[in-house]
Amino acid sequence: MRPRIAITFALALVLGAASRSALAANEVAPPEVAAQSWLALVDQSRFADAWKAGADLLRKDTTEAEWTEGMQRLREKYGTAESRQILSRDYHRQFEGAPDGTYFTMRYRTHFSSAGDQLELVTLTAAPGGYRVIAYGIKR
Repeated sequence: MRPRIAITFALALVLGAASRSALAANEVAPPEVAAQSWLALVDQSRFADAWKAGADLLRKDTTEAEWTEGMQRLREKYGTAESRQILSRDYHRQFEGAPDGTYFTMRYRTHFSSAGDQLELVTLTAAPGGYRVIAYGIKR
């Protein structure tokens, strides 16, 4: 009887782990993960890909070429992002220039090779399939 209980318990553990993995594969990435993935594109100088991965609100007032050129100038000025520390995460319902919705702003203390520590902001909005970036900026 005891071996049967042990086998049943082991099977329950395996099935539970499998269902958690399936759930994780279908879950929407939290905004922090979406922001980090998007910032990785920027850090790799994949500015056109970052523009394409952004939400409609990011792309509505600038062309891909304008965005890419602006980001290249910005990164030439600040240099490479050498480290990033999350300072705050804020949910809000309004964002300047955007309709009321669900927004999430990440604030990072980022150390850039040419400019030292700066405040880096990434704002995302909830979209089908996950969060997408609507705004990016660096402040002193």
